[in-house]
Amino acid sequence: MRKSFLAVATLTLVATSATAAERMHPADRRRVEKARERIVPAVEKEFGPKARFVHLFGQGRGMLAGVVAEIPEQPLGTDELPLLAIVQYDETTGAVSVVDRQFKYREARSVGPHVALLDGQGNLYLREPGGRERLLAQRVGGDLFPAAKGDALVATLESSGTEGHETSVGLIDMKGHVKVLADGPGVDAAPAISPDGKTVVFVSGRTSVASFYVTTVDGAAPKQLTNIGLEGWMLFEGVPANFVPPPVSSHHMEWLNADVLRYNAGGGEFWTINVRTGQAAPDLGGEK
Repeated sequence: MRKSFLAVATLTLVATSATAAERMHPADRRRVEKARERIVPAVEKEFGPKARFVHLFGQGRGMLAGVVAEIPEQPLGTDELPLLAIVQYDETTGAVSVVDRQFKYREARSVGPHVALLDGQGNLYLREPGGRERLLAQRVGGDLFPAAKGDALVATLESSGTEGHETSVGLIDMKGHVKVLADGPGVDAAPAISPDGKTVVFVSGRTSVASFYVTTVDGAAPKQLTNIGLEGWMLFEGVPANFVPPPVSSHHMEWLNADVLRYNAGGGEFWTINVRTGQAAPDLGGEK
């Protein structure tokens, strides 16, 4: 799948840059350092000395990490994302366990007691607590974000190539029913579903500037929240004062309350956005 401007990026890789680490929220820096201390030796033990963990998915007890067999000698293009094995990292206890040691996944997220696994062909599988696995959906592009109740997730969906739109945003329940909530034009991606399971915020390039939009699980008409009135050409003249950066992925979005979403804007910076009002600002430090 061709990666869009909403390319996958992670705290793990951002933290390798000294400049980015200096700009990170202190609480996020501590989380990354703690995760490294636990995950790095566990990955080396389970997968060998060349293996590295390169992605963190989610937060808390159900945090997952993506592992590559080895770091490529040459930088990969945006179309060549490495396939991952998956481990689970419990932030509360520090325990690390293997979910799947095969290097065949692009993403993974905990959904209640289950684990959603997205392979390199866009097939989304659901791994049940007992180990049983079933195909949940196909043509899934990524950006998996689970509902708080663990009964569904939202994701970016791939285009069939006939609609004229690159990607859409959809809701996938645990029975495999897929409901498209927003569909372009252009790229719709990086969705997050609110704690009450009613609101979905996502990023769209339909105005030529990646901006936050909000809709509902019932499929209400999307409403633009950020960068209203901005056009792509304006960014070539410098970043406008009212520009709100998009998230680098949905993997590091978390709800602070029913209305406020916190997200990774890249370069070590996190922002918050009120999904009712569209008010957004950088999260500049202090305790979370």
